[in-house]
Amino acid sequence: MVDDVDDALLRALHDHNPWWEDGTAAFSLPARQKSDFYHLVRPDDPDTQFEDQSVLGLVGRRGAGKTTLLHQFVHHQIEAGYAPEQFCYLPFAADPLYQLNSDDQLTRAVRHYETRILGRVDEPDSHFLLLDDVHRIEHQNKPTINGWGTPLKQLLADDDARHVAVTASASLQVERELDRVGLPKEDYDTQPILPEKFRDYLYSIQPELEEPDRRVSPTSIRDGPNSLPAAIDSKSVDALVDELRAKHEQVEDQARLVRSKLVRYLATGGIVAYDRDDDLADETDVTDADFERLRQETRHALYQEVPGFETIKTIDDLERLCALAARNRARDAIRFQGLVELFDVDRRTITDSYLPALDELYLLSGITEYDNRRPRSVRLYLRDTGLVNALTGDDWATMRDDFDREADLARIAAFDHTMRFAYGINAAQGQDVTPSVEYWQTRHGEVDYVFEIDDTPVPIGLAYKPRDREDALTALEAFRAEYDAPVAFLLRGDASRRPEPIEDVQDGIVELPYWLYLLLC
Repeated sequence: MVDDVDDALLRALHDHNPWWEDGTAAFSLPARQKSDFYHLVRPDDPDTQFEDQSVLGLVGRRGAGKTTLLHQFVHHQIEAGYAPEQFCYLPFAADPLYQLNSDDQLTRAVRHYETRILGRVDEPDSHFLLLDDVHRIEHQNKPTINGWGTPLKQLLADDDARHVAVTASASLQVERELDRVGLPKEDYDTQPILPEKFRDYLYSIQPELEEPDRRVSPTSIRDGPNSLPAAIDSKSVDALVDELRAKHEQVEDQARLVRSKLVRYLATGGIVAYDRDDDLADETDVTDADFERLRQETRHALYQEVPGFETIKTIDDLERLCALAARNRARDAIRFQGLVELFDVDRRTITDSYLPALDELYLLSGITEYDNRRPRSVRLYLRDTGLVNALTGDDWATMRDDFDREADLARIAAFDHTMRFAYGINAAQGQDVTPSVEYWQTRHGEVDYVFEIDDTPVPIGLAYKPRDREDALTALEAFRAEYDAPVAFLLRGDASRRPEPIEDVQDGIVELPYWLYLLLC
C-alpha cells in the first residue's frame, strides 16, 4: 500500500492533462484573459515569455489566476498549431500524496510523459513542463527528500528543447530553490501575478470598451514622445496632457458607466472579481460567502505559505497585522513604536520579518516616508480592496452608503495601481526592478504616493473627495519646490467637477480623473 504512493502522480497524469485526448475541447476558461496573459504569451509574436529562459516562475497569492494562466497558455498554443502532447501539467497541491517522495514522483511522471505521450509527436522542436504549486514540495526540513530543484535541474540537462514553468506563492520560494541547486540566474526568471486590476475587471464585464477605438492603452504613457518619461526629460507636460486628453476622449461618452463599475470594483476587489468572472451581474451578486472564502484563503496563505521567514515565531501576528491594516485603511501612518508595543516584539521583527513576509505574499505592503532614512512611521496598504472588506466584515451596502469608506478604498486601490504604474513605466525604460512607492509629509499636507523614474521623483496626490483638492495641490507644490520634480499628478474623484477633464493646473501638475488613472496603470 505504501509503495503505491510513489506512483500517485503518474497514475493521475491523464486526468490532469485532458488535452492529450480532447485537444482544446478539454478547457473551461474565463471569457477573456487578464493583461498578464498578453505579457506572457505575446500572441502577436513568434515566441512567448515561457521560452525566454529555461525556467519561468509565476508567483502570487492563491486565487490570483496563476493556474488559469498556465491553462490559457496551453489552450492558446494548441490553437496556434502546437501538438497537445507538447504540454505536461503537474499540480502538486491537487493531492497531498503527490508531495510524498515528490522528487521521485516528479522524475517518474516526466519520464512516463516523455516516452508514452511526447513520443507520439514526430521530432517536436520544444515542449513544456508546467509544475503548479512547487512551494508545496520544497521540503526544506526533510533532509532525505530532495526539493523540486534537484530533479528539475537534471530534467533540464537531459533535453535542450525543454522549457519549464513553475508556480509558487512568492519569488523567494522559486529563487531560493534554484539557487540551492546552482541553476545560473540567467536561466530563470520570475513574474508576479497580482489580483485583477481595474482595467482587466472593466473589460471583462464591459468587453465593448476593449474595442480598438475605445481601448485605453497605457503603452504611449510608458514610452514614446508623449510619455511620462519624455515629459520628465523635456520638463514640459504639453505632449503628455494632449495624450491623456486623447485617451479620455476615447471613452468620454461612457465615463458614467466606467465610474459606476469603479465603485463596484472597489467593493469586490480583484480576487473576488476574478474568481466570479462574468457572474457578477450587479453588486448584490457579491455574497458573504465570497468574502468568507477570501478570508479563508488569506489564512491559508499565512499559515501554510509564509515563504522562508523562520524568524517568525507567531504566524498569528501576520493575520493580526492584516486585520489592523484593514481597520486603519491607510488613513494614518502608524508609528513603529506603537506596533512594537502592540505586538510585543522588537522593531526589527516588524521591519525585517513581518512586513517582508506579507509583501512577498502580495498581501500587504508597508511604505515609509520618501527621503527619510530613519522613518518613525509606516503606512499599511493591503493589496486588494476586497480583502479590506472581507477582514472588516463590511459589504457592498456599507460602502454604497458611506462615501468616506469609498474614498478609503480608493486610496488603497490607487496605491496598488501606482505600484503597477511604476513597474510598467520603468520596465518600458529597460529597468526591470521591483517598484518602490512611498509617501511624503509636510506641514502643508501630504503627497500620497511618490515613485522614481531614473532617480527623478514623480509625486501623486489623491483628491477623491472635493474638499481634499486644495490640500493635495498645496502638498504637491511643496514637494516640487523641495525636489525639483518636473511632473506631478493630481487624481480627482468623480464628485469633483472641473472645466476640463485633463488640466495642467500648475505648470507641471497634471490633474486627471481617478478612474482614468487606474485604467492607465
